[in-house]
Amino acid sequence: MSRQARKDATIPPRLRILKYPWHTGHDYELAKLPHDFFYLTGTPRQWAVSQRPIPSNIRWVPDVDAVQTDLMILHLDQWSYHEPSKRFLYLRYRDSYPGTKVVINHGCNVLDGCSSAQMQELVGDTMMVCNSPLAKALWGVENSRYIRHGMSVEEWPTTHYGHHNVIVVQPYSTLHGTARNVEFVERANDRVPITWIGRDKRFNNFQKYKHYLQSCSIFLQPSFASANPRARTEAMLTGLAIVTTASHGEEEYIRNGVNGFASNDEDELIDYLEYLYARPDEVRRIGAAGRETAQRFFNIDQFIAQWNDLLDHVAA
Repeated sequence: MSRQARKDATIPPRLRILKYPWHTGHDYELAKLPHDFFYLTGTPRQWAVSQRPIPSNIRWVPDVDAVQTDLMILHLDQWSYHEPSKRFLYLRYRDSYPGTKVVINHGCNVLDGCSSAQMQELVGDTMMVCNSPLAKALWGVENSRYIRHGMSVEEWPTTHYGHHNVIVVQPYSTLHGTARNVEFVERANDRVPITWIGRDKRFNNFQKYKHYLQSCSIFLQPSFASANPRARTEAMLTGLAIVTTASHGEEEYIRNGVNGFASNDEDELIDYLEYLYARPDEVRRIGAAGRETAQRFFNIDQFIAQWNDLLDHVAA
């Protein structure tokens, strides 16, 4: 085999992928795959332009029959079985799209949501992608994989620590408050002042959010149920010192006191926040080490490679 033939054999075929908007941050990184994406209009889900710009390789189509595609990506989370709009959207295209399908499950039922049996019923024998090893294990879907998300390092410049603060980044509502551990955030706020992005601060522009993040210092991830939240990775890549729960494989890359703090003891997490809040120099040291770790562990190249391997497998 010639050198050119070997090179061509390693290049995956360019696929035409149909999907609908779900988590805009995840969709944005997924669009960095070397494929063409066709997004459905007229669904309850919309692309949040305040969170990410729309990539150039995305086109919009009115329905499944408007374009010929090789496969479709569908979406679920732990609440899809009980929330009619999510369930009906999934079932509509699960049952109507005639070709190969892949399901991304963005959630984990560690605290609430549907049972593994209910999820297995929804998914059937379709390939399902999970966002954490714990989620994959708890769902128990035989035909599933765990793919760690990745981001482009150059899109996340480091913070200058202009605000010596603690931030939480997640939606604020009573809905799903258990999974988001709202009560813990309020308790931690009694001892260390916390700025909640999504409640205390909101941004109508992605660049404004990034600009604000590049002035922050400490990031708290309070949820035990969120399967590797992207906001935490964004903060880690920006150089914020991370204090996080440890339910989804965090021990694989976080060393307490070295590049962040991880624990499933809430009182211990608050102690870590107080420790960092009282020591700006430690925030900078730990934040810089965490940024270097995130650049290696959550890089876009491994994300693209794992997705290309999966798509090559299912499209074959």
